[in-house]
Amino acid sequence: MKMKKAKIIMKFLLVVILSIVALKKFNIYENNKELRENIYKCLQDKNNRIEAYYSGVALNNGKSENTCVYFISEVLRKNNYNVPKDMANTESLINFLKKDGWKRKTDYKKLKPGNICFTTDGYGNKNGIPTHTYIFMAWVKEGSYDYAYICDNQAKDYENKIYHIRNIKNVDKANGYSKDAFSFFMEK
Repeated sequence: MKMKKAKIIMKFLLVVILSIVALKKFNIYENNKELRENIYKCLQDKNNRIEAYYSGVALNNGKSENTCVYFISEVLRKNNYNVPKDMANTESLINFLKKDGWKRKTDYKKLKPGNICFTTDGYGNKNGIPTHTYIFMAWVKEGSYDYAYICDNQAKDYENKIYHIRNIKNVDKANGYSKDAFSFFMEK
């Protein structure tokens, strides 16, 4: 009789533990989905884009060049995701996100609005240190995976627009500057 009770209790505990693990995984997924959706909603507001842009520029000593990580970090902070104010380069941002459980995804056809994207390095190497990071907003043409609406700090190269179109599939030029292709995005 005691063995039967022990087996029932063990089975019950196993079910409870598995349920807790499943709920935690679901909760992480939901939290990441919520963050991604909040980033997207936040950046649809022009004032939020401008505020994140100028905050990033201020953190970069008044320079808009090489401010992409500051911009992304500001957007994350605006959405209650704690990123250190001194986060300044793509390698540091990637490592920071990895430590918090974010994973690299390389299939750009699976991008969702609000995803954080990274380019190749300056030589087109997908395994190098990305030259740029931006927020994916939408495809310009549904079913076509080259041009996307994105938000980043490179307004000076896109007619002073923080929210603009970029060819993410291929290396392209904007305002005479080379723009590296998509390498991966990160999500939790």
